[in-house]
Amino acid sequence: MKKAHAGVASLSVLALAACVPLKPLMLGPAAGAPPVTCDTDCNKDWDRARFWVVKHSQLKIETANDVLVETYSPADAAPSYGFSVIKDPAGAGRFTIRLSMHCGTPLGCDPSQSDIAAAFNYFVATTEDVLDNIEHGKAIR
Repeated sequence: MKKAHAGVASLSVLALAACVPLKPLMLGPAAGAPPVTCDTDCNKDWDRARFWVVKHSQLKIETANDVLVETYSPADAAPSYGFSVIKDPAGAGRFTIRLSMHCGTPLGCDPSQSDIAAAFNYFVATTEDVLDNIEHGKAIR
């Protein structure tokens, strides 16, 4: 009986270790990048936001229009993210482009949500994709 419990415990530790990020991403200038706010003509920023989701999501796009880009939700226990990007009115003819995400497993996904959000915000603002040149977890492409 003790061997069975030890085997289950070992598998549980391995499963947890596989889902926990080893270290934060080294995002350089993208670290902590805030969401992009743009004027009434923010087509370029919106196009970049949509492109980033298509490029980095492991899931297909479910909805895409002028104010929302949303992927399908990840399967339960899947270590991948479902994304939603909204062009949110910020008043005075301005909009804020916001990314939200949901990990399919309660154990968390790698890379972290804060690293992904910073990389997304930086890309929308600058067109530089900091994820292209760094090794990251498998929750995104």
